[in-house]
Amino acid sequence: MDKKFFYLLLIFLLLIFIVVLAGCKKAEESVQIEVIDGIPYVMNPELPLKGTIILEMEKALEIDPYKREEIGIRYFNHVRDEDGEVILFDSSQSEAHRFDARGNYLGNLVRLGQGPGEFRQYAGLRIYFMNGQIWATGWPKWSKYDKNGQYLGEQRLELMPEVFVDDHRCIATKSRTIEEDTEHRQVILADLSVQEGTEREISLYEDTREWIIRKGRSTFADEWATPEIYYDYSAFSQNVFIALNLNYEIYVKDLQGKTLHIIKRPYEVVKVGPKEKEIIVDWALQSDSSKWILDAYPDTLVAIKSVKALPRGYLAVYRVSGPKIFEIDVFDAEGRFVYILKASDEVSMEKARFYDFGFSTLETRNDFRFYVEYRVKNLPEIFTSD
Repeated sequence: MDKKFFYLLLIFLLLIFIVVLAGCKKAEESVQIEVIDGIPYVMNPELPLKGTIILEMEKALEIDPYKREEIGIRYFNHVRDEDGEVILFDSSQSEAHRFDARGNYLGNLVRLGQGPGEFRQYAGLRIYFMNGQIWATGWPKWSKYDKNGQYLGEQRLELMPEVFVDDHRCIATKSRTIEEDTEHRQVILADLSVQEGTEREISLYEDTREWIIRKGRSTFADEWATPEIYYDYSAFSQNVFIALNLNYEIYVKDLQGKTLHIIKRPYEVVKVGPKEKEIIVDWALQSDSSKWILDAYPDTLVAIKSVKALPRGYLAVYRVSGPKIFEIDVFDAEGRFVYILKASDEVSMEKARFYDFGFSTLETRNDFRFYVEYRVKNLPEIFTSD
């Protein structure tokens, strides 16, 4: 009797294994490659090949800038160097505060003004770590500092870099007005080291359309409903990811401008009514002069909120799934939809920047932002836990 039970159990387990294996094979086969005009389209299924991953994380660092009386910024962004140094910067007020890997305050990097190493208000300040230095860009210049924050020099810029590829090339957006609200936008790879009049730009993507919504002299744009081009660069694969947010279609380009493949995935268009619109643009309710935005607001949301390069050539696509709600789809280097990433409700990944160990992000407590780093422990093919 025991022997018969053993054989039945063995057969049962074998059947389960065959079913699981067949399911995995079917999932793999559901990724189709279609070549259109010589360009491979990676046609993904609606569900990820390897399922949904709830990230297991531990907090590695938290910086509360308001513990320092000399720091007055409230709405800020952040960058982190490989050695752990962090800079919190306010693009409008042209402030940038440095912290070491343990969160100790190192001082202010830039000053408000128009002199050397200074940036004026609303210059669109951005900070980068590059080649053992700190770079700051803000219209209309590019300043360099050493790792101790000492000013080294600057040069005038004709465009504003979004992403630096190396010490002389950047990815940026150029725009040209066609009509009152119609604008031609072009994502380019620009070489800042070549002389004026020399070929210095490679076109990566371009589109012409109305990017804003207008009523009379009033206009607005919104990340959940109006057109925008998102892009990021993977230093690991040396590829550029570009997407127009209206459709779920991500272009993967090399640094010569060649389209390596285009990633597609079925998605459900999110429709919104009056109540949902009030959730998304709640600020429009605060003034009678802004309430027209609720009537003009589109009835459908965009497909993509952001694209971000992950370690080891992977890609994160922030897919819009509801009013002010997104999910993170993960694609491997071949463009296959492998995971949906989720974190606990207490952790915000909206402003996340990804690194080999995990990610840094900005979270809000009592209407004030603070900086946090999380180490990811359960996805070793993308993140290292050391």
